[in-house]
Amino acid sequence: MQINNATLNNQQDQLIKLRVYPDELKVNGDRYSAIAYDLSHHQKVQMYGYIDSQAKQQQFTKIKDTTEWIVQGKRSGILPATNENQFDSIQFNLTKHIYNQVNIEKIESIQRAKIPTKLVWQNQCHRIRIFLIQYFAKIPATTRDYCNSLLIGNSPSDFYEKMSGVKQLGLIHLFSISGMHVVIFISLLRRLLIELHFNKEWTTWVLIVVLPAYLIIGGGSSSLIRSILMAELSLFGQAKLCHLSKVDIWSLGLLGGLLIQPNVLLTLGGQLSYLLALMLQFLPDQHESLMNAVLLNLVGLPSILYFVFEWHVLSLLASYLMIPFFSVVIFPLVIVAALSFGTLPQVTNLIEQCLNLFQFVVNQIGELPGLIHFGKPPLMLAMGLFVISLIVAALPNNRRCWLGLVASYLAIFCLIHFPLAGEVVFFDIGQGDSFLIRTPFNRNVILIDTGGQLTFPKPNWANGTSPTSRAMRVSVNYLKSKGISQIDTLCLSHQDTDHIGYSSDVLKHLKVKQIIYPAGMESQANFKQKVLPLAQHQHSKLVPVTDSSQIANFPLQILHPFKAGKGANEDSMVLSGKFGHKQFLFMGDLDQNGEKQVIKRYPNLKTDVLKLGHHGSKTASAPSFIKQVQPEVAIISAGRMNRYGHPNNKTMKTLKKQNVPSLSTQKYGMIKYEFDPFNHQKWITILKGNELTWMLPPYENS
Repeated sequence: MQINNATLNNQQDQLIKLRVYPDELKVNGDRYSAIAYDLSHHQKVQMYGYIDSQAKQQQFTKIKDTTEWIVQGKRSGILPATNENQFDSIQFNLTKHIYNQVNIEKIESIQRAKIPTKLVWQNQCHRIRIFLIQYFAKIPATTRDYCNSLLIGNSPSDFYEKMSGVKQLGLIHLFSISGMHVVIFISLLRRLLIELHFNKEWTTWVLIVVLPAYLIIGGGSSSLIRSILMAELSLFGQAKLCHLSKVDIWSLGLLGGLLIQPNVLLTLGGQLSYLLALMLQFLPDQHESLMNAVLLNLVGLPSILYFVFEWHVLSLLASYLMIPFFSVVIFPLVIVAALSFGTLPQVTNLIEQCLNLFQFVVNQIGELPGLIHFGKPPLMLAMGLFVISLIVAALPNNRRCWLGLVASYLAIFCLIHFPLAGEVVFFDIGQGDSFLIRTPFNRNVILIDTGGQLTFPKPNWANGTSPTSRAMRVSVNYLKSKGISQIDTLCLSHQDTDHIGYSSDVLKHLKVKQIIYPAGMESQANFKQKVLPLAQHQHSKLVPVTDSSQIANFPLQILHPFKAGKGANEDSMVLSGKFGHKQFLFMGDLDQNGEKQVIKRYPNLKTDVLKLGHHGSKTASAPSFIKQVQPEVAIISAGRMNRYGHPNNKTMKTLKKQNVPSLSTQKYGMIKYEFDPFNHQKWITILKGNELTWMLPPYENS
């Protein structure tokens, strides 16, 4: 297949011809997506689109053959991560040789594809996989999820929300098809062939031929690629085609994996898969299996902390107990359930109950205390931990090595949790507001608003599984990367969903000591639904405020509201505070009339950094207000291609007339101001500003 690895740096409206394998097409309510081959430009792309009717949805879910689509769509590069430590879609897609995406606006035609002769076997593998996906769809829910995850690598998007304990205990690798699954698959197939009276040589050759097909049927993950390559090399040795040691097999497997996925070692899955496979070749035989499990976990821990930021102390014991339990109990049960459903559904239903019980137990264990919010170690320090871990694995009886490793972890933990620098962070949360203030040594951690997304009623058929919220991917993820599990003060500027909509996510995953909000907002339905239940559950202190309120150990002054209201835009909480050498002013969604009242009450109010009111809307940022506060820079928090046209050209002209430069999250992604006790300060933006120009409004100034 010809591959073009050119990545677009803009967006193009085009008529595009796509080849879509049936198992790659995912339907989620009124949305669909797929990894497709762009026949017009000779490259793999990620495609997205919306479904306008239930009949069209049913048509998509019944597709069993490879199809050829002719579509009108917008073709662009994969969107970059716009916040620090956010999931990197570009890096992830590069491992799959995907360089661009297509947002489909209109489907001209869908017809059965003509498959080139050289791709016939590959096409058959995809047909087998979609048959299994559609067959598993009829099986009871939990067993269906296990069959999809363990047999064909097709985990549903909400699987790890249902299996929260699996994620907490670091057992995700058990549900990703990898070496253990391939070994079991080979063992079962070998036994079947022996029962069919195949001799040893023929059995080996059948396995050599069948395994590459399972690579496609199993979903083609990096761990599966590594496992299949190493298994193939081992089988070549059994067929006496070559004589390779275990280390040779691993080395050639790594080379093959890098040829197929050049960026595989930049992913957590790739690092753990190849690293742990190598360690299995060197673990000392004289140690008990528990000690070997400890050493394996230690060697993988720096990668886990670098990518996941936290670790559960029970994960070691859970992994030690669960791996054999999976091999002996869970995996065979899932296979029996899959085979028996068509003829003996009673057996499948019984297994469903067993899996539900297992899932409940794992989730309960995951809720036990022991989750360490370590944070993300700097790259060089993570590499240092890895090197020391290798030394410990090589000299497991040397107490000095163990003490050095423990001391290194403690030192890095303190470095992350008690940083010398503080920061003010403007998250790129989409169309909304969310800002973080951290003072040096994390003495005070304040989150101003959470962001949120408006949702509109849909018919039942259009309601699919909700994606992970932006707060989880952005602000909560960032806080965890800094080792922060507790917020001292959550400030909610007013009741609009784009400011408090993700409060439930923040309160579910982080401890919040106190929540302050404009007086009167507590009576509003949005507050009662999104904030109050979880705040009461974790005993957060609820503090309604006006400008006369005094909050202990709170480094911001409340300038507005002047009286109790309803939590509307005109009641927005306005906050002012000095951090480093800069005075900051956060305006919420306060309108121009409210701005004029603020400067009337505080005639000497000045600021260095102004977070514009209402995302740069023309309803805020009155010329008299901007002239009075005299900001050095204005910050605009708004979503790309938002329906409201924020920031408004009128606002941008006001800033230009007052000679106030602006930084927008639309253009620069996360914006961060860092300061420390030694009078050092700097501004950092995640984007340079030219990456997403086609998604930006026509700024009057840059």
